[in-house]
Amino acid sequence: MSRNATPQSGQAERRAVPRKPTALLAFALNSDGVRFPCQVRNISDRGAMLEFLGHHAIMAENAFELVLADAKVRYAVTVVWRKDRTTGVLFNLEQE
Repeated sequence: MSRNATPQSGQAERRAVPRKPTALLAFALNSDGVRFPCQVRNISDRGAMLEFLGHHAIMAENAFELVLADAKVRYAVTVVWRKDRTTGVLFNLEQE
């Protein structure tokens, strides 16, 4: 196989909205004010995948604020899955 060839995974993409890979620095802000550093690994209009340092993924609450360090942007998020140091979150988009 060529080094540039892409292997066929056999799995179809199930997401309705494509995600963009990122390396944004951020932190999860719990309701009690405790912060857990993380990196946004990919993001879409609806959610993101976060990678926490150490075991902080399990210490973050099921709903928290995701604060992007450089952009000073905040998202209210809800956890939809956790695996090891990574966590998938949905943005809580308020309808007007």
